[in-house]
Amino acid sequence: MLDSLLDLLAGSPVTYLVIVGLVAGDALVPLVPGESSVVVGAVLAADGRLEVWLVLLAAWLGAVIGDVTMYGIGRVAGTRVVERIARGEKGARRVGWAAGQLDRRGTGLIVGAQFVPGGRNVVMLTAGALAYPLLRFLPAQMAGALLWAVAQTAIGYLGGRAFEGTWTALLVSLAVAVALAVGIEGAGRVVRRVRRTAAPSSAAD
Repeated sequence: MLDSLLDLLAGSPVTYLVIVGLVAGDALVPLVPGESSVVVGAVLAADGRLEVWLVLLAAWLGAVIGDVTMYGIGRVAGTRVVERIARGEKGARRVGWAAGQLDRRGTGLIVGAQFVPGGRNVVMLTAGALAYPLLRFLPAQMAGALLWAVAQTAIGYLGGRAFEGTWTALLVSLAVAVALAVGIEGAGRVVRRVRRTAAPSSAAD
């Protein structure tokens, strides 16, 4: 039954639109499985059920639509939306970090935020609220979205090629994608902690 469902999804051009929608929705609501949809689509492409370049294009397009939407919401709503997100302690830390990093290394942050779980949403929204220049935002966002789309598509496609059986390839590829995301977030936390620890020492000197 599950294989029949995969055949149905893979045999329809609507599948690419679903990937676009889920990836775009992931920018608005982090619980939406945008990343997983790209990996699944790439695994199906490795099995010959979808076109891998269309999966990649759908992932990139969805990321661009979602991020630009979040940027636009930030521009229209201003700091009010950011303040609502920052009510919680964790949200406040993320918004404060995003604002500070945008001021110092905006382009690099916008590119890298694609790979940080939960960071993508906050960074794009904060960029809009702080009126980060659109002509600088768009090239950085599109480049970051492309890198992210290539990475997720490659994980699924290579997993689909390496393992026999669609479900085995799906499970392994999704596990690799989750491990990569967790590893990147963990590394980011370590870097931020080191910087906070080093800051007082630098100020004292």
